[in-house]
Amino acid sequence: MSERSALIIGNGGREHAFAKTLGDNVTIYVAPGNAGTGLMSNVTNVVVDDPATFVTEHSIDVTIIGPEAPLVAGVSDNLRSADVTVVGPSQFAAQLESSKSFACNFMDKHGIAYPKSTTVHNLDQYNAITDDATTIVIKADGLAGGKGVVLPESNAVATATLEAMFDGAYDGAGKNGVVIQERLSGPEVSAFALTDGTDFVLLPFAQDHKRLKDGDKGPNTGGMGAYAPVPESIVSPAQYEKIKDIAKKTVDGMKADGHPYQGILYIGVMLAQERGGDPVVIEYNARFGDPEAEVVLTILAEAGVDVYELLKSTDSKLNGELLEGLNLTQSALTICFASAGYPESSHKGDEILGLDTEFPDGVFVHHAATTLNNDGDVVTNGGRVLYVTSVADTIDEAATNAYSVIGDNGVHFEGMQYRTDIGKQARTT
Repeated sequence: MSERSALIIGNGGREHAFAKTLGDNVTIYVAPGNAGTGLMSNVTNVVVDDPATFVTEHSIDVTIIGPEAPLVAGVSDNLRSADVTVVGPSQFAAQLESSKSFACNFMDKHGIAYPKSTTVHNLDQYNAITDDATTIVIKADGLAGGKGVVLPESNAVATATLEAMFDGAYDGAGKNGVVIQERLSGPEVSAFALTDGTDFVLLPFAQDHKRLKDGDKGPNTGGMGAYAPVPESIVSPAQYEKIKDIAKKTVDGMKADGHPYQGILYIGVMLAQERGGDPVVIEYNARFGDPEAEVVLTILAEAGVDVYELLKSTDSKLNGELLEGLNLTQSALTICFASAGYPESSHKGDEILGLDTEFPDGVFVHHAATTLNNDGDVVTNGGRVLYVTSVADTIDEAATNAYSVIGDNGVHFEGMQYRTDIGKQARTT
């Protein structure tokens, strides 16, 4: 085994982004991976029942946990107890993502700005809060695959949503409680911090596009595309410093509570118009967002950052020097292609055509829910299938290049859904 080796846990676009940016000189295993990671020369897709045993037997240097479910299940704790280097917070710290009510209580305790919130357990408690559902946001208190946040358009929709959440329709999230928050307005920003539990660094901000359809219409999804970095025209230097202060309060607060946060911390903020543009925490995630990972990791790698060493250092002493003097001269944009029926359902088995298209420089595909059929063809495996990612000198150029490879003469499959306005916030054309 080479000195630089990694096990990546997960099978989505985020995990493909990890594999692509760790470096060609890193021996990588992805559990279970997808069709894209399986095609990389330095990557092996594997099925792993016991990560600690696998890592020990293969002398793997670092384990990177991609999705939230293993973190919430305590996989990082099991690995650390076996003296394995891990990128990912503890089970306790991951509650910042797994429990909206836990996160609200934490922010209240440590003076972090967030929307006014109340946790309810039945319709009577909800009805006592408001008689106008268009002023609130409904959040299932638990993991719901990015689909547990609803902005009701009417009282009837709110009631139906709450009944469904209490009934377990959102992957069980909400059965034991639903968080009702005031509805704020303003640009949303995805801020990522890498931290060893004491020190932290902020990575380039990104903007995600959660709604299924153009113009931020339709249901919430896990993310239909993203771009980075976010320009100063959206996040001013003063707002940046306030977001940095939120990150510091979060890291310091977890440490003060006796559970230092190590790994990747996602802070979803809204620059709330109702609060003079000040950043307000909408949600925490205990890992990289997907699709934000595809753009943030890409521009770090393009800027010459040793992503492998940077991530690895979160489990010991953060090596923030790897980001010193970072000059981000390029932008990245990624467009999600979702299967027919998503997010309500997921069609599988449709052949993905055009992957062998000659792409412009800086354009490539991040696989997510892809697999191979019996004939060796790459086919859809439901949900968010893949991403076309582009890196270029400007966000406009990145968007133009990415969209140029989509369609009947490029990347496509039956029933494909995608947005045509990714990066609209920062694009000039």
